Amino acid sequence: MIYALSLNPSWDKTASITRFQLDAPNRIRTERLDVGGKGVNVARVARELGEETELVGFDFTGEPMKTAMAQEGIPCRLFPLQGEMRVNLKLRETETGRTIEINERGAAVTENDIQAVLYGLLESARTGAWYALSGSLPPGAKPDTYRRFCGAIQAWGCAAAVDCDGEALREAVLAKPALIKPNIQEFCDLTGVDPDSPQDVLDACQNLCAQGVGRVCLTWGGKGAWLVSAREAWACSAAKIEPQGTQGGGDTMLAALITALTRGMSDPDALRFASAAAAATVMRPGTLLCRLTDQEALLSGLTVSAL
Repeated sequence: MIYALSLNPSWDKTASITRFQLDAPNRIRTERLDVGGKGVNVARVARELGEETELVGFDFTGEPMKTAMAQEGIPCRLFPLQGEMRVNLKLRETETGRTIEINERGAAVTENDIQAVLYGLLESARTGAWYALSGSLPPGAKPDTYRRFCGAIQAWGCAAAVDCDGEALREAVLAKPALIKPNIQEFCDLTGVDPDSPQDVLDACQNLCAQGVGRVCLTWGGKGAWLVSAREAWACSAAKIEPQGTQGGGDTMLAALITALTRGMSDPDALRFASAAAAATVMRPGTLLCRLTDQEALLSGLTVSAL
């Protein structure tokens, strides 16, 4: 069972233009509007891969989250906030393939709001279940929010996986989560190591594991991904695909990796499984996520080796 936390969901509006021009009208050619956010993506991918999942978090005026999740068949436990859900706008230039992202901050929360969601997570806690804590924190949430959630979740015999950055990630690692999934830049910001020195990066991963973090999944963009624990370290090659963007790739990696570990896969098999799913998302346009058929087709083209 995978529980996905969604503290700062959004309307994801994806539009395409020929080429962005400053101080001039920009005509939208196509557009798409979806309920999104990292936690929502994790739940969607887990469900697509055949895993039981539930979304826990906030909803807003008009209950857009409840409506969208009901249409997709994803169970949810949502707590109301006053106000409108934020909008994240992504403009893709068709001439260059570049993407411009403009993200709103979202509705402010109180400590009571945060506590309500935490109690909601713990109400349905199952020993051995995985909890995905991912995404930006909404205004009003303290930087130690994920750290406190990790501590409470793991006290119930469950596993916490964290995907965030900055101070929220720095705080979260103090709770020794079962898994963290930063990209290479987020990891180097956390540890201060040079991304151009793979050995230093590996040493830093192993140091975090020695301090109690269960696993570090490190994504390198077009260079593939690593999965490091206190006992072993693995690298997976990058899939040979034509990327349509990076939106949702990291969320897919997290969801698929947790799915694989839930099913008892070994670390190298779990890394390959998750890398194929992430590639299956990156090869789709806009905010569309992986399809199981694409993930299965990509598996055979990936290789995993020990670091």
